[in-house]
Amino acid sequence: MVSKQLSVFDNHWLSLAASQADNDSWVKQVVKDIKGSGGIYLCILRIWFQRFPLKSNKVKGHLKEGLESFNTKDHLGAVNELSWWELMTSFGWSAQPLPAFTTSRPDFHILTPTDFFCEVTTLNVSEKDRMLLDSGKGVRLNHGPTIGRILRKITNSKKEQIEYGASKKKSSILVLFDYTTWSGFGARLYRELVHYLLGENFGFLSLPSELSAMIYTERKVIDGHIVISKERSAVYHNPQAVYPIPETIFQMMRQFFLRLDEVEPSEFITTKDHWFLL
Repeated sequence: MVSKQLSVFDNHWLSLAASQADNDSWVKQVVKDIKGSGGIYLCILRIWFQRFPLKSNKVKGHLKEGLESFNTKDHLGAVNELSWWELMTSFGWSAQPLPAFTTSRPDFHILTPTDFFCEVTTLNVSEKDRMLLDSGKGVRLNHGPTIGRILRKITNSKKEQIEYGASKKKSSILVLFDYTTWSGFGARLYRELVHYLLGENFGFLSLPSELSAMIYTERKVIDGHIVISKERSAVYHNPQAVYPIPETIFQMMRQFFLRLDEVEPSEFITTKDHWFLL
């Protein structure tokens, strides 16, 4: 018996979204413009979900649950996994999703252009910033606490996923999607990360040597379409990595190395080409 193909954002979900979405949910903005950018956004995610290569409905059902969640954090976590898959596909990479099952595993096993593992994670608005914004107060631009949260995420909640690659004698990378308060405002956190991780502080010393590289990405939604910034996304290579990853893998992105050496993307970024359009 062939199992029924799962879908997302059906009429039943749309009905619930229209009646139950609260002010803090991502759903509010989508429902508000369902005939415009909101509808485009849902349509794109439907297409991505259908072609995402998970064979088991049980496993794909977990992704569906995340996408359809009214909780913004849960929704963004699922969207970012799909977004990174779509970006890898646009790069011409061959990859396989790795369902977690009973052990902590990274999200993807990349097979070509080289063999490595990849974990995708999201950095949301901090509770402190959320409380300030909810009370009508402003939030000061201070990258220090945000960098601290990134380091704790790598060393704590993502430690097992990063170590998985090393257990297979392969490289491991972490892809970080930034949704903090100042993301999207041109605050250039990617530059602050360069100086912290590879400058005088040498922050990579406090991170696992199993981490081959970290990719910082800034994602936005423009007229319903999901895009990733070329200018404010970057790859940081860990100079103490047990299994380094070749710089040639990331020629389409800005890369940083020890002594703050920088390699520009192979394709020149023009004023008309600021985004990876997914």
